[in-house]
Amino acid sequence: MKLQKLLFAALLTTAFATTLNAQQYNSSLGVRLGYDNGVTLKHFFAPASAGEFIIAFSPNYFQATGLYEYQQPVPDVRGLDWYLGLGGHIGGIHKHKDRYDGTFLIGADLIGGIEYTFPQAPFNISLDWKPSINFTQGYNDYWYSGFALSLRYTFR
Repeated sequence: MKLQKLLFAALLTTAFATTLNAQQYNSSLGVRLGYDNGVTLKHFFAPASAGEFIIAFSPNYFQATGLYEYQQPVPDVRGLDWYLGLGGHIGGIHKHKDRYDGTFLIGADLIGGIEYTFPQAPFNISLDWKPSINFTQGYNDYWYSGFALSLRYTFR
């Protein structure tokens, strides 16, 4: 039992020490281009912990997503980070043009990707995969179509 506590304390200390410089900005705002086109806002509330909010839309679709993301730098590559996260979404979709066939969407999301923050400019770019599953109406086509590119302005 004492060894487990010591191991846990060592892991916690190592995690804290490696995350002190994980973020290179406080917040960022930009566009998300992919299956979920829209607006993205990312904000760090701890050195390696961020919240990302995505508002995605099209003529037949609307979705608001909130995600918690754990972000770490890629060793030996300045400005490049990897991240993993999870969250949820709510929205709606109109599936057919010729008749009213709307569906309410609520579900869970995962995200994983890489992000590059330009050292001399207030911008970053990220490429990620955000699969999701809907708990309502059995409408699920997001496992294969969740890839997107985000371009953001960073606030340091």
